[in-house]
Amino acid sequence: MSVSPSSEQWVDGRYFDGRTSGSSAARARVHGGELVLELGQQTRRLSADQVRLGVQVGNTSSYLHLADGAVLESLDVAGLQRLSRALKGSGGSTWLQRLEVNPRLIICSLVAVLGFSVLGVLYGVPWLSNQLARALPVELETHIGEQSLATLDQLWTDPSELTEARQQEVLAAMSPYLRAMQEAYPKHSLQLHFRASEALGANAFALPGGNLIFTDDMIALARNDEELAAVLAHEVGHVVNRHGLRNVVQSSLLVFVMISVTGDVSAASDLTTGLPALLANLSYQREMETEADDFALAFLQQQGIALQHFADIMLRLDPQDALLADGERDEKGLAKDGQADEEGASGLGSFLSSHPPTPERIKRFQTAD
Repeated sequence: MSVSPSSEQWVDGRYFDGRTSGSSAARARVHGGELVLELGQQTRRLSADQVRLGVQVGNTSSYLHLADGAVLESLDVAGLQRLSRALKGSGGSTWLQRLEVNPRLIICSLVAVLGFSVLGVLYGVPWLSNQLARALPVELETHIGEQSLATLDQLWTDPSELTEARQQEVLAAMSPYLRAMQEAYPKHSLQLHFRASEALGANAFALPGGNLIFTDDMIALARNDEELAAVLAHEVGHVVNRHGLRNVVQSSLLVFVMISVTGDVSAASDLTTGLPALLANLSYQREMETEADDFALAFLQQQGIALQHFADIMLRLDPQDALLADGERDEKGLAKDGQADEEGASGLGSFLSSHPPTPERIKRFQTAD
């Protein structure tokens, strides 16, 4: 088989054997349909299907990738391209080489990767994190919760300033509900804790494993035991659905997806690449809040507690977002027509929130059968 004159020209470069970091001077040409590689006193001959031209980025060097993991690097990009064309002309073009130089296939591949990445973030990560969280032992979740409680006590919370009598009163009122939920979900050890925290204000939250934290301000905000029971049921919903552990797993999976797409570990801390992951994580948390609301609604109905109690305390927790359709409230702070304004359910604030819009949550409890 005849070989074109251009393929007989030598291309100088550096040879890396793929096993060590060292390199050696080398030169290559195409002769007889094969790549002839001279390495000092040694000569290697490789068939066309054992050689692949690397993709050049910018004005950097280009590469010939060899079948055994070795690489020929050269600043003579045109020369390496000439060698590649000569090998292809000998019948050695592979499907991978055709893919690398086909603009349509490159664009289709890029669209496919982006599409799978988006679908993975929107649907794959929540599903997989849920499966992994439920497969992990409750003992691990309990340990994480204990460590989280210790960290909270060290950085954010102080011992409760409620009197012992008031704490016992609240515990006695919550005991029947805690006992009912404990019997329904025996794997989780549900424990109610009281803490003071100026930074957290009126708040309640669940830690992995079953530690339920109520701040003093939350206890003061509630006007009756049923309102506290409604908040308690919501927080237990987070526990039984293992939301704390799912948050940990989801955050780890999102970082993995970002690194896989960008190929850069530092991208996880970069604002531009990290913003999509942050928004996705907020979306996941909104879904979890909705699941916890589902649990609370079902529990209140089971216990015969009026759903309005949840709406009442939510109105006082978030009065600015719980706008009414006519902009007015009655003396109890409730909607005159029993509905919350849906205006707060849209807009950037809702999109960036880790909770569903407060008006939506209130309306749901006010209108549920």
